[in-house]
Amino acid sequence: MSSLEWISSPEPINEEKDQQTVSPPNCDDFVGVVIPRQTLNTSAFEGFEPPLPKSTERDAIDTLLRDFSSYEIYDGSEFLSVQLDDFSIYKDRATNERNYGLIALNDVAKVAGSPVFFFDGIVRPEVVDDPVFYLERISFMTVSIGGYEDLERHGVGNDVWIQSTYCNTRGQIWYRLGKPAREYAPYHHTFLWVANLAKHFVDYLKENRNVALSAFKSHFREWLWEHHHLDSTFRGWLEEFGGSDFRQAIVAHAPFLRGQALGLDSEYEEHFLWDEIGLSSTPAVPKQPSRAKYTVVTPYIYKCFKDMPWGQYLQIVNLDSTMAARHQQLVHRMGFVPRKRRVVTGSKAPIEPGDVVAINRDNQTSWKGDDDLWYALVQRVSGAGHYLSLIWLYKATDTLCADLTYPHCNELFLSDHCNCGDSKIKVTEVVKKVSVTFFSDRAIDTDFFVRQTYHSGDETFRTLHKGDFECQCSKSQDRKYNVGDTVLVETSDVLEPVEIVEVSGDEVKVRVLLRRSRDFNDDSCRPNELVYTGHFRHIHLEEIRRRCHIRFFSEEQRDKGGIPAPYNRDGNGSAFYITCEESAQGLRPMTRPASFCDGFDPLEAKRKLRALNLFCGGGTFDRGLEEGTAIRSEWAVEWDLPPMLTYRANHTNPEDVKLFRGSVDDFLAVAIRGQGSDLVAKLGQVEFISAGSPCQGYSLANSRKGNKVSLRNSSMIASVAAYVDFYRPQYAILENVPAMASKTHERNPLSQLICAFVGLGYQLRLMHLDAWSYGAPQSRSRLFLLIAAPGLQLPEHPALTHSHPMGTTIRSLGEAPNGLPFGERRWEVPIFKFVSAYEGTKDLPDLDRAKVASIPWPDHRTSRNESNMTQVIIDQVPKHPRKSGFSEAMTKGFLNFDPFPGDIKRRNPPSRAWSRVDPNFLIPTITTAISPHCKFTGRWLHWREDRLLTIMEARRAQGYPDSEVLVGRAAHQWKIVGNSVARQVALALGLSIREATLCNPPLPPYGETEEIIETCLNKKKRKRRVSEIVVNTSTATVVTTTTTTRYRLEQDLSIEDTSTGISTLSLGERTGTPFNDISNPLQVSLSPLSKPWNPILKKVKSVQDEGSSSEDPILID
Repeated sequence: MSSLEWISSPEPINEEKDQQTVSPPNCDDFVGVVIPRQTLNTSAFEGFEPPLPKSTERDAIDTLLRDFSSYEIYDGSEFLSVQLDDFSIYKDRATNERNYGLIALNDVAKVAGSPVFFFDGIVRPEVVDDPVFYLERISFMTVSIGGYEDLERHGVGNDVWIQSTYCNTRGQIWYRLGKPAREYAPYHHTFLWVANLAKHFVDYLKENRNVALSAFKSHFREWLWEHHHLDSTFRGWLEEFGGSDFRQAIVAHAPFLRGQALGLDSEYEEHFLWDEIGLSSTPAVPKQPSRAKYTVVTPYIYKCFKDMPWGQYLQIVNLDSTMAARHQQLVHRMGFVPRKRRVVTGSKAPIEPGDVVAINRDNQTSWKGDDDLWYALVQRVSGAGHYLSLIWLYKATDTLCADLTYPHCNELFLSDHCNCGDSKIKVTEVVKKVSVTFFSDRAIDTDFFVRQTYHSGDETFRTLHKGDFECQCSKSQDRKYNVGDTVLVETSDVLEPVEIVEVSGDEVKVRVLLRRSRDFNDDSCRPNELVYTGHFRHIHLEEIRRRCHIRFFSEEQRDKGGIPAPYNRDGNGSAFYITCEESAQGLRPMTRPASFCDGFDPLEAKRKLRALNLFCGGGTFDRGLEEGTAIRSEWAVEWDLPPMLTYRANHTNPEDVKLFRGSVDDFLAVAIRGQGSDLVAKLGQVEFISAGSPCQGYSLANSRKGNKVSLRNSSMIASVAAYVDFYRPQYAILENVPAMASKTHERNPLSQLICAFVGLGYQLRLMHLDAWSYGAPQSRSRLFLLIAAPGLQLPEHPALTHSHPMGTTIRSLGEAPNGLPFGERRWEVPIFKFVSAYEGTKDLPDLDRAKVASIPWPDHRTSRNESNMTQVIIDQVPKHPRKSGFSEAMTKGFLNFDPFPGDIKRRNPPSRAWSRVDPNFLIPTITTAISPHCKFTGRWLHWREDRLLTIMEARRAQGYPDSEVLVGRAAHQWKIVGNSVARQVALALGLSIREATLCNPPLPPYGETEEIIETCLNKKKRKRRVSEIVVNTSTATVVTTTTTTRYRLEQDLSIEDTSTGISTLSLGERTGTPFNDISNPLQVSLSPLSKPWNPILKKVKSVQDEGSSSEDPILID
């Protein structure tokens, strides 16, 4: 039966009524002995003695019907019932060898097919106490619950019956359930709570039309209170749940609730709720037709990725002439074709500042590659003209692009690498001067062109600016702070938030802001709640590390959950809040002082970037980005139904987002071809793209990377690049596993993806982010690529807020061409200590073996049901030392049999199979399915209880707010969580994007896709959307003049133009042009219209006499 367990825990043991706890003295590590909750019916144990002589069901029923028969009438039906007490309900080993034992009646409804269950118990007449009969192993299949569709009743009461197989043959004879056996009481208690939920649920459906899932967020509870608040039993039922949002409970018990509702009336199936939770044949997000057989890409992306191991799975979809012209207009408007340029010639004149020179390669260098010449920009000429101060220019092979396919062989990048600290370069070492076109996307009669800088220190590509022609050594790093600013100050081991009160040169007077939980021992507060004080200190300016967000809220807002993200996320994003101040009488509420600079208001209405979410899954990545307040999700693409419904269920306004349940390939094909679809974003509408592309093809956990499924998954990074090429958003972000950068790849996919983005002209930042560094209690590392259109502010690397756990190692994504690691793990002074597995889940109730569901935490359940054999393994895994597993259980003889004979690797160290999580460390990386049997990823056992981690614990690890709902069965929910980006990381990234967008020009109103300018038309001033290009008409077949004229092309990119017309820009490849000389990813030429496209061409100014002035827009030839 049960066994005594030695338990050492970081928190006190939860003493429950059905558990016995003994605390021995003089043992610091020994917390208690707990008798685990019984999971088998008592009659199953050897030596069991029944409380009464065992009777046959036939004899008991015959006696009771003969002497005490009386019919009852319920809901118009006549039946006989007898009382069943001291009962246990279970699955029998003889009929269910793998999974037998006690089971709650609400779980009976979830079992597929027509299974047979059993009960033991004492039966007697309902009206008197005698006679009594003990029955054992009585089979039954039917459960009946009363109280439905009757608002006058406040619950099901004792109207719960089961009908045995034998009684069913005798007619309307039922067992009314009374008091359960002691070991079964927890199971029956949970069932009664769920039965009452079903009663109220059905009543609510009956009284309301077309009920949706959102109704259970608050209205359901309000409706219940209105009808039943005077009943104390109801109030107890409601209090046991503890909240007002019933959506998680509805989803968790959906099969049972649906069975009860439709068993009463099939009309209940008409409610929209079933479509929203995936239990109908018409889901709320219908599946889109699947036509694409391969990964859809643009011609440019195909040329970039065709040599990858999965290149055969790429399919080119071309733009027609009309779409190509509109696309090229978008390319110009977004700044991918620079309008200014500077040409540095390679003349034989003496070397001067601003020249670009070539120098022989240093043979002693650690740099990879076989280029004989290195290139550099001359900053200064010193030493009477003998020495050069240089900034090095890198080729693509010298950057993160490495030796992969880069589309421009003559492009250089101005680096942040100068020779100021190195040995001097003599003028005599110069081999030659070279000609370079700066601020251009092509080399115009020069050897090279430069449009971006490359910073090897933080792995970024940035748009070239005038200030980049001077190295950082000669620039002062000024940091400006004002009175009222809130900043983080470095102390001995953490950063502390303060308010700047006075600035005098390098000396700063700051107000001390205390942490309420730490400094006032208030465990009920979040770690980022601060207390305003009258204490001050003086610090040096160098002690200030960065700014932070601190905002005042009322205590009422805090207590009612009215504090919005990011201020309610425990310090994620360096965000804090204040509700009170320190006084002689203690803490007292306060409002914001006039001198205090309040942190930004996340609820402020403003124009946001219109976002397209690819591979959106359950949407927590995108919601985290949205919480940064810079973007608004308008389109989402996902293949699977449960995550798509989860995305929809958690969207603030699900009707405002266009959900495409289908392939990203079909979505992109429809968009490129311009086919009409309300669900597909049109060209010019998308301003932000987020993508967490499938990682299985690159994951270290995948042992079949070479099969077709893995290769198709791997090719999805090309799909993301194609989306970026087509839509040309202002920003985009891609997430994947670090193994994507592994040097084990034949052709590095990360480097090739960087080649594609940078080749388009995008700025780029590579980041290697650890979830625990942003407050997640999880050991999860991911790489992110964040890109920005030319000229926009590139978001900064989000600052780390939490410490690294002890033992964290130095790690990088790979080795750069200079021989140094890139994508290194960052180490910064933290604000908070990392959140351990225990700290992140300590408020969740004990579940013992997780056989009984938690009422207030519906998702606090495991994603799989353990067989009796695996439960025995779990029971015997020692809880000390930490991280013990199946290997230790076998070594110490706790298991008297070998469940995996012949599998030595699983049994011997360092196997992680069936091992326990360390509560003082981090939860392992949440994957798409829990796999405790795996010798590599099997650490899924709870540190104190004999069970696997639950969905709610996985949610906490991934940062899902407790208020959000997961749609689907338990295994689906776990997969949704495992496929997600940690919410803490997503929010930190969203805040970085917010800071970047604040540096950009204001966005036009929604619906406007181009710049608004004043023009004169018919002598009336009106606003038009314009894009400006230069057309050299001498290359057009339909025009013979040689005049070069600047035009303004006025057209809404998102509207199909059907007017008749004139010459247009068309898409195609240049005949005979080598790929590495491509000047634009989507080539442009002039051709007559086959189908009309009618931009309003308005002559602005002849530039025939302007020559090659650097002010010219780019020529399209």
